[in-house]
Amino acid sequence: MRLRTRRHRTYLSSVVLLLIAPTLLCAADAIDTKQLPGILLDNTAAELMGPWQPSIHTKPYIGEGYIHSGVPGRDEASVPKTLTFRHKLPKSGKYGVYLAYNANSNRAAAAPIEIHHAGGDASLKLNQREAPKGPALFQSLGQFDFNADEEAVIAISDKDAKGIVIVDAVLFVPQNEIAKLDAVAKKLAEAKPEAKQKPTKKKAAEEKVAQVAPAFARHPRTDVQLLTPESLDQLIAEEAHITDATDLIDDETFLRRVTIDVIGRIPTEQERADFLADTNPAKRALMIDRLLDSQEFGANWATYWSDVFSYRIPQPELTYLDYQVFQDWLAQQLNEGTGWDEVTYRILTATGKVGDNPPAFFVGFHQASTSRLAGETTRIFLGTQIQCAECHDHPFVDIPQERFHQMAAFFVRTNAKLPWNDSSQIEVGSKEKGEHKMPDTNQAMMPAVFSGDAMSEGASDLDRRVLLANWVIQPENALFAKAYANRIWERLMDQPFCDPIDEITEEAGFPSLPSVHDAVAAHFIASEYDAKPLMRVILNTKAYQRQLDAKDELAGQLTSAELRKMRGDVVFNSLVTAVELPNVEGTPMKPTAEMRFPPPPKSTQDLVNEVFGYDPSLGRAFRPQTMQQAMFLMNNRQLQNQVKAGDDQQTKLARMLKETPDDRQAIQRLYVNVLGRAPQEKELEIAYDYVQEVESRGEAFEDLLWALLNTAEFTTRN
Repeated sequence: MRLRTRRHRTYLSSVVLLLIAPTLLCAADAIDTKQLPGILLDNTAAELMGPWQPSIHTKPYIGEGYIHSGVPGRDEASVPKTLTFRHKLPKSGKYGVYLAYNANSNRAAAAPIEIHHAGGDASLKLNQREAPKGPALFQSLGQFDFNADEEAVIAISDKDAKGIVIVDAVLFVPQNEIAKLDAVAKKLAEAKPEAKQKPTKKKAAEEKVAQVAPAFARHPRTDVQLLTPESLDQLIAEEAHITDATDLIDDETFLRRVTIDVIGRIPTEQERADFLADTNPAKRALMIDRLLDSQEFGANWATYWSDVFSYRIPQPELTYLDYQVFQDWLAQQLNEGTGWDEVTYRILTATGKVGDNPPAFFVGFHQASTSRLAGETTRIFLGTQIQCAECHDHPFVDIPQERFHQMAAFFVRTNAKLPWNDSSQIEVGSKEKGEHKMPDTNQAMMPAVFSGDAMSEGASDLDRRVLLANWVIQPENALFAKAYANRIWERLMDQPFCDPIDEITEEAGFPSLPSVHDAVAAHFIASEYDAKPLMRVILNTKAYQRQLDAKDELAGQLTSAELRKMRGDVVFNSLVTAVELPNVEGTPMKPTAEMRFPPPPKSTQDLVNEVFGYDPSLGRAFRPQTMQQAMFLMNNRQLQNQVKAGDDQQTKLARMLKETPDDRQAIQRLYVNVLGRAPQEKELEIAYDYVQEVESRGEAFEDLLWALLNTAEFTTRN
């Protein structure tokens, strides 16, 4: 069972504390602040505007916990919010102002802070990805004059913060006591830990090999060129041998297609109205830019990549894998334009707990299996399937058995500790010893990348994985950019350059449009592996914006974009847009003697994903059209509740009927809300005649809505 639910875990994060000593810690969670001079205001003393989220996950903290601005991609994160501390200080004078927070790579890169003081207002941006300088969790915001008869005001918001804003507490320290604060910090930094029991040999070995990979460094390539939509269209025309291309789609169809592809849902009624009313000749390009800049972009494509990984990761025995931590992290990277090379490097070299360092999910969820990691690393990041060579030379292509086991040797010293029933606590570390052996012969295999030179015996885990990651992402490795470009092209055009999508090597077959593939991959490299410029150039082409060749009458390899069944998460998001489908939580099962670790309950979103989801690495023949899907749309209880239109109902349909007494207009609105388009004249007349025949207007529109939801068009991107 593959779970990607948001419902029963907050975003898990890490904290780096520079000046915490045992004397400052009060138990394992809260910090003893008695040693600190000045006036401390916990986050509970602040005025909150907007849905700030309480948390106690990252320890230690001040008081009863801290608050954050919400995980990117979730509803609460998109709502603007402000937090304000107000306090009259006992004496006028200069004070040092300090903010307590915990740091991590997903935190705000530019948290906006406004300080109202005697001299006016001060504005600053705080990078919460960097650890506070101390003491404890506190970071200095500067020194300011305050009047005792006026409130000191500290306002913190999440506007353009570029990540999650964390607020734990504010500390005001009189200028004449700042030296005392510095003394406390120095004392804590110099404090010696209490005597500990002598560690066991096993524990000492684990501590000895604890490592962190070097920071990512990009190696630029200057011999690649950016494409324009026009140059890409010309390349396609030259290589695809198209005899007669289809016409461009109309604005209504374009909006639905691009909205589904970029942000993973159908457009709203208001979005359609605004777009159709826009008279700007460049409105399609501007809409593409707006969608790529939306927070929903990262969430949509993070879910796609989560599916790419998760469909080939088996569930372990002691826990259920929750991919939400990884999805939230990746959504943030995609929205911020982090290069796929950096994302890949961090995934392949990650250490620590998955909750603290989400890229560690790849090694951790695979339980550090050398065989699975070898096969999945090459399949996902290089579009090369070597798993068939694990037991013998590949039967169809030139991949000897040694190549597979040289790849597996990169992970032989990687370790993953699995906790009970909480995948966020899976911890990725390193083993001090071990070499990979060939089956049958027991020959030690040294790590080597394909036909490259092998590493020397005894290399550490991180040395191995860093070498592998740097080789995978180097610009000279053509497979890396081409594998990504192949997947993006398939998602947007529904026909990859190379099929299967995760097998792009020359030995595997004959790719279509190889020159176009090379040019798109080069554009990706020239864009520093940022997904947005790659998608932007494809989405703006005529090839992407052409009508479907529904009758398959045109000759050529790329006459138009193609029909595609929506992914499960896109179906769910579209149901939310169309009828405001709620995500009803499931009821947790209690442990029993027979089932000590019952699976997490399934929400409505889980059920939709389970019924409509599919492995995105498989071709069209593996996209299910099942009786389960039909039965869900016809009979699901939560969905049926949203189809009701009675006077006592609060559904979207009921509100729309009250707002729109004219039946023809109501029918048009219903089509727009469900299918993203206005009804054709014949459809309108049939629906209108039916509404007039049924005695109850509400029941007639309930039937019409139910019918539209059950059309193939609703779950298809066209």
